[in-house]
This record gives sequence, structure tokens and C-alpha cells, in this order.
Amino acid sequence: MMLTYDRIDRDVLIKRATEYLQNYELQYQLSQKQPGTIGSPDSDGMPKGSKIDNPAESSIVNHIGSQQYCDCIEQAINNLRPEMKALLFNKYINIDKDNNIPEWDKLGISKATYYKYLNEAKYWFGITCSLIVIPLK
Repeated sequence: MMLTYDRIDRDVLIKRATEYLQNYELQYQLSQKQPGTIGSPDSDGMPKGSKIDNPAESSIVNHIGSQQYCDCIEQAINNLRPEMKALLFNKYINIDKDNNIPEWDKLGISKATYYKYLNEAKYWFGITCSLIVIPLK
């Protein structure tokens, strides 16, 4: 059966998109950390206890995962129409915490209109982002 717009649970998709977008900043910060390095094993001839995990390896894997997460989010935003791309980029990617001017005032629109446009952008982001499973009714 073919996926059609009327089968998509719009509210759940927007909620999922919001969660992924809100997680972007944390994943970006994690991707900026320097990962550990994997060293050569000790060869002093002394027996070693078995390790449950390798912290350096886990650090590298997490670093790569965070980078891929950010790349995927950014690519999905870049695939949107310019006005939607700008809304999501300004809200979630290019975060200016020192700016006290609300985004809707910068755009010259009402707060209600801003959130209507933002939800529409999140909907289309949810459709295009490969990380998000599209919910069906």
C-alpha cells in the first residue's frame, strides 16, 4: 500500500521532529569533543584482567554517531524550501542566546503565524529526515 498524506499522523510527526531538532544542540556539542585514541596493547608479558568494554573505542563511536546525527539533521533542513529552512535553521541550528528579540518580530509576523509556519516546517522536516519514522494513523 502506498503512503499518502492522509495516512500520516501529522501531530505525532511534528512532535517527533521537534524532539530530533531539540536534540541537535547536544549532539553538536558532543561532536565537537575530541574523541579518545585507541592505543596499542601493553606487551610487558604480565597477564591482564579482561575488560568489559573499551572506553576509548566507545568515545570514538559516540563521536562519530554525534557527527552523523548532526549531518543528517542539517541535510534534511537543507532539503526544505528556503522559508522553511530559514525558520528551522534560526530556531535550532544557529541559536543566538544573547538575542532577546523574538523571531516573529524579526520576521514581522504575529506569534501565532510564526508557530503555524514553524509547525509546517517541522512537518516537512519530519517527512525528509531519514532518522524519523513517519507515524501512520
